[in-house]
Parts: sequence; C-alpha cells; structure tokens
Amino acid sequence: MFDLPPRSVFEPPSYPNVWFYVRDTLVASHVEAVNFVIGWLRDRCGIKNDFIGFKPPEASDTQARLHGLQPWREASNPMLNHAHDLHIRYYYIALRQQHHERVPAPMPAGGHYFRFAGSVHYEVEDEHPLHPDVHECPYCGRTGIYSGAEDLFAGVHEPLGLELLLYGTIRGNRVTGIDERPVAGLSALKETHTIEIHRLRPSRPDMNIADLSVVAIDHKTAPPRGRGA
Repeated sequence: MFDLPPRSVFEPPSYPNVWFYVRDTLVASHVEAVNFVIGWLRDRCGIKNDFIGFKPPEASDTQARLHGLQPWREASNPMLNHAHDLHIRYYYIALRQQHHERVPAPMPAGGHYFRFAGSVHYEVEDEHPLHPDVHECPYCGRTGIYSGAEDLFAGVHEPLGLELLLYGTIRGNRVTGIDERPVAGLSALKETHTIEIHRLRPSRPDMNIADLSVVAIDHKTAPPRGRGA
C-alpha cells in the first residue's frame, strides 16, 4: 500500500519504524510538515531533545525523548531499579535531497502528502548505568508477551516505543509522565485533525524491524481544493 523508501536512503542501523504523512494542503512545504509533527510531539506530548550528554545520532537529523517514565522500584537487586525513556530519532533531510519527500497518497481520499520518518523505541533511561536494557524489567524487558523475543531491541524496545508514541500506552496500560498526567499518543491528534494509523507488516529484507506504522494526517474536515486535490 505504501511505497516506502529503502533503508539505503538514510543508512541507519534500523529501518525507521514510523512514517509521518502530512497532507500537503495542511502545510506549505516539507520543512513545515516536519516542524508541525515534531512541534506537536514536543508541545502536546513533551517529547523533546533534553539529553544531557552526547547521544549518537545514528544517521538521524535530530532526536528527542520523553524521560522519567514508569519507574521500576521492585527489582530484587536495587541496582536494577530504573525509569524509562521514549526515544525517537527523526529522518528527513535525505528524503528531501533525493526527492522522496512528497508522494501521492494510497488512501481513498487521494491527494499528495509530505512524509518523513522516525525510529522510536522504549528503553532504560539514558542516564542509568545499565542503559539501554534490563532484561527482567516488567516494562521494557523480555517479559510477558515479549518473553520469546529473539532480539531485545527489535523485538521489544521498538514495538513498545511505537505503542507509546501512537497510543500513550505500554503493554496496553496507560502511562503517566513525571507530572502524573497521562502521556498523549499521536492518536490524540484526532482532536484537531483527521488521522489514520496504518499498522504494516515489514515486507522487505532491508526492513530489519518487527513492527511498522504509517501515520497519515489530514484536515479535520474536507481539505480545500488545491495542489493536493
């Protein structure tokens, strides 16, 4: 359904597991589409670049996180206790340079969309000495429905990050932030926009991920006729 670019466009370690499609009648340019989504996630969800030290970009153009989530304080070894980060890396400049940034929509509504990518995961907070993983953690570890995951990052951390980014939940449970308010997911965009979340099956060898989603954002009502019509 969605003809997504190859991983070679960016050369990240993992194929981006979330793609943002923004209707081109909502914004005037690809730059504005990127700023709209990243700005909404910052202002509405609190996902921002507040890393204290150097964080490897892994071929991304910028990155952000929401930290201090779901503190685990019940570990048998107190050294394992930790909170969590939702960490996302954004990829967009290479798309623009290689003319992959605007495409016709495969959805019934038609039109054209600006698009860019993200790689999101949920892990032990960056400041913890055991970052990025504690295998036995009931939140981010190889436990529960993820107990059989072969790869902790691709099979657990990335799917959990995608779930939190999209719906504000981890393992189906609502997550609260440091301010004790529920974390908003992208699904909350439906308050002001039409949003479609497409859960896809990674189908190519270069898609070295377990879960993949496309988030399409459009006008709340019928868009004005114009270049995207």
